Amino acid sequence: MNEFSCSLHARPLTQSDRVADEVAKATAHVRIRDLHTWNFDADLRNLEEVYEASGLPVTVNFRTLVPLGSGVDRATHLFHSYPAKLLLNIPLFFINCTKYSSPNDVVYDPFSGSGTVLVEALMAGRRALGADANPLARLIATAKTTHISSDLISTALDTVLSNVDHNRQVPFTTAIKKDMWFSEEVALSLGALLYSIRSHTNGAVLAFMEACFSACVKRLSVSDPRLSVPVRLKGDALEKHVLNSPSVIDHFAKVVGANSARLAKMPEGCRSVIYTDARQRHSDGDVQADLIITSPPYAGAQKYIRASSLSIGWLGMAPSDRLRELEKLNIGREHFYKSDYSVESVSVVPSAQEVLSKIKSMNSLRSHIADTYLREMDDAAEAIISRLRQNGHLVLVVGDNMICGHNFPTSQFVKDIFNSKGLTTSLELVDDIRSRGLMTKRNKTAGTIEREHVIVFQKR
Repeated sequence: MNEFSCSLHARPLTQSDRVADEVAKATAHVRIRDLHTWNFDADLRNLEEVYEASGLPVTVNFRTLVPLGSGVDRATHLFHSYPAKLLLNIPLFFINCTKYSSPNDVVYDPFSGSGTVLVEALMAGRRALGADANPLARLIATAKTTHISSDLISTALDTVLSNVDHNRQVPFTTAIKKDMWFSEEVALSLGALLYSIRSHTNGAVLAFMEACFSACVKRLSVSDPRLSVPVRLKGDALEKHVLNSPSVIDHFAKVVGANSARLAKMPEGCRSVIYTDARQRHSDGDVQADLIITSPPYAGAQKYIRASSLSIGWLGMAPSDRLRELEKLNIGREHFYKSDYSVESVSVVPSAQEVLSKIKSMNSLRSHIADTYLREMDDAAEAIISRLRQNGHLVLVVGDNMICGHNFPTSQFVKDIFNSKGLTTSLELVDDIRSRGLMTKRNKTAGTIEREHVIVFQKR
């Protein structure tokens, strides 16, 4: 049975040919690609020997270990932009080390974001589990990891576009100010397009189409495309942007075609399971992971919900139409009422108490943000470990940052949390961050995150 319902209407011109062309181009070398099997066992042994000899973090370059260029259009990784994406070379490396996983093993990412780890797990013939508190992240990751035939997408696209009616609109939420970010014409077209998507598709095709719709939203807004969070363009930059902005329908069709081609590179029949919160405990009957790879959020280092706000507004994903309500569900959030941090507290991570006290003497809010982050990471660690099988491995990717001029060694504190719960550290690597994705200066005393620690734990 098809995963969408539609009534077909004849159209002089369709978008099917465009989708078919994109798929044909993308799959021209699939057979050659499938003959290549990644294996990094020898590299892993070398790294382990150096680590065991010194006991210190080993400096590596994952772009050299896994020779894929920056921004490579591999599988569905470029389906949709998302802030602070994990470098795909890292999960590709660890998933394809036989010490850590084998075909059909379960790979889990409790902070899965837009699904980088999940995509690489499926590409390697593993089963994929994820979790994320951001509903937009879950939508994107689901669309990226659920195989749909290009013919089904082409037919659905023709049906959606043939039924766009500007008199029928999806009511816009109050989560963001629509008029601030979209011209009247663009807003009208987006509302009509979304109504048609939701009226003529369902299931996996609906998720795919909504994710493609979301991928168009920021480009069609008057937000600065160079920044992850929405910042309105001004002056000449605004005029140039509006002048060069594509039509809503044409841009959507182009995005659907490109993403259908990307999805054709994924294994047929692939699908992931994505939970709503990393703190959700394992229960009887749940599948346990053989390998966990994740990059947890940072304490106030990225505004994931604000960065997603334009799409969240259009798709109606914020509880009570308030972004603040959605932010409360995310670890690492920044917004608190003064009453939240007026009470003295002792950190759940003893090694963090001294630096938290120094930060508090300068800024009690920043101290509370960091302390809350550690408390919630401690809670998440319990749930994460409960989902890891005995003798399974956890690969944690995390960087250190500055708070109020003080070095906040997040990697060490998070390492202490997992060690305190019984995991043993078997390897620690350090890699420079060459992408701007994590180099975000969050406040005037924050500095930038320029290196990330990759820590491997084992559950014995």
